[in-house]
Amino acid sequence: MSLLVADIGGTNVRFGVAADATAPLAHVRIMTCASYPTFADAIAAFLGPLDITISYLSVAVAGPVNDDLVDVTNNHWAFDKGALMQALGVDGILVINDFTAQALAQSDPTANGNVQICAGASDHKAPLLVIGPGTGLGVSALIPADGDFVPIEGEGGHVSFAPRTADEIALLAFLNQTMPHVSAERVVSGSGLENVYAFMAARAQDSDMPVRLGAPEIGAAALADKGIARDAVNLMLGCLATVIANAVLTMGTWRGVVIAGGIVPHVQSLLADSPFTARFRHQGRMGVLLETVPVWLSVDPLAGIKGAQAAMANRYTTARMRRK
Repeated sequence: MSLLVADIGGTNVRFGVAADATAPLAHVRIMTCASYPTFADAIAAFLGPLDITISYLSVAVAGPVNDDLVDVTNNHWAFDKGALMQALGVDGILVINDFTAQALAQSDPTANGNVQICAGASDHKAPLLVIGPGTGLGVSALIPADGDFVPIEGEGGHVSFAPRTADEIALLAFLNQTMPHVSAERVVSGSGLENVYAFMAARAQDSDMPVRLGAPEIGAAALADKGIARDAVNLMLGCLATVIANAVLTMGTWRGVVIAGGIVPHVQSLLADSPFTARFRHQGRMGVLLETVPVWLSVDPLAGIKGAQAAMANRYTTARMRRK
């Protein structure tokens, strides 16, 4: 088997090839989605210089993946599984949610180069939560089952935003002016950070910061300790902690939490002085259950394609592979 793996995000697509589901990845490349009209065009550009015949394709996608037609969230790409399989001449295609791939890359969160940000004691019989802000907000979980893991695929980033502080309630009112429904992703993501910053700037009377900035600029300004940018990052991290705590309590992920995605690693140095840990640990009457849940930060930019590769060795994901 020769395997092509891809991880499609809102901004970038990552590719790699391997001999099989457990062999080392080779020819890893990161490409900008906006540079290619379709996913098939990006595949052609990736494979063009390589003398490789692909027999299987495993793709991690930001967005719902159950239908034959896959429409990528926060991206202009869409593709039909059967048509793509026929165009590539492969024997099978597997499409999974991007955060399911992130989860499958975390079967052992202590052995992945992850950074532990909250200490705790893992219950290895319980599920593991994998969650994090990037272009959007991804959520998945792994449930241990007979020596393998059942991955949970959902759209947890689109649950309703649940404010806890006066600032967050004011933020919700601000966003409701233009958004009938404010999801968690509208606050906890790259675009969410931009929304939070716009809220901070709108109510600041004497700030010398621009009214609007992109997420990378906000992160850089926060790292330089510039007023409302640092405040915006802190507010987002507090909201992230609430989203995570809610998910842990909902799914019983006592094994722990892995924060993935591209946003938090860029502001990792701000975590210690942010509201994150206190907000995560203190969750009302059931907060005691969160005091022993460990939290790690994934800093591996290739976790998505590693998870897409791992999906080819997972009996629960391969059971729904589209085959010839």
